[in-house]
Amino acid sequence: MIVYKKIYEFLENKEKTQYNQMIDYTKIGEHLTNDKIKEICKEAEENKFYSVCIPSEFIATAASFLENVKISALIDFPKGENETKEKIREIDEAIVNGANDIDVVVNYKLIKKEEEQEELEKEIREITEYCHREGVVVKIIIEIGALSYQEIEKICTICIDNNADFIMTSTGKLTKDDSFETKLEKVKFMRKILPEEMKIKFSGGVRSVEQIKELKPIVDRIGTSVIPE
Repeated sequence: MIVYKKIYEFLENKEKTQYNQMIDYTKIGEHLTNDKIKEICKEAEENKFYSVCIPSEFIATAASFLENVKISALIDFPKGENETKEKIREIDEAIVNGANDIDVVVNYKLIKKEEEQEELEKEIREITEYCHREGVVVKIIIEIGALSYQEIEKICTICIDNNADFIMTSTGKLTKDDSFETKLEKVKFMRKILPEEMKIKFSGGVRSVEQIKELKPIVDRIGTSVIPE
């Protein structure tokens, strides 16, 4: 019985490690401090998460606390309404300070008006080209809870055409966001239309291992503030 218990514990820990390696760990409150960043980094290291996901102004602080965990920098978070040149300036600063991934909120609302869609495409193209020149991964953050299936498909097509690495589903800050179940259905739709090499990061509303199990077959990264048990 002891042998079986040890095997079970080994398999359980192995499964947990696989889940944790999908996680960009984030706790983005209004009163974020250097001490809070230190705590987040400590938890991320202890749980072997893939990265910490934090505002760009805390990148240098996080880099001083981390050894085995990467850093995802939140850019123009959460509204994404700054001009592209301002986003690129913030991206550049984050890279200099140690960011490995760039999680940038694009002005997704532009997809709602046909005459503004070209502006959104230009923004995504310039940001993606800049990140790739600098050798970092770029995650394009949209708000699927504020978009129809048709609008999601249009943004996916723009991201495909401009070689984005990831599409990220949400900031987690939308006032009237979709439920986890509704987001899951939209992400299943995204996975069907995206090429295999384009990855998806699911963010917003992930609170349990059971949810992570549902997401694992269709997404590549998960943003959450919860340590899975």
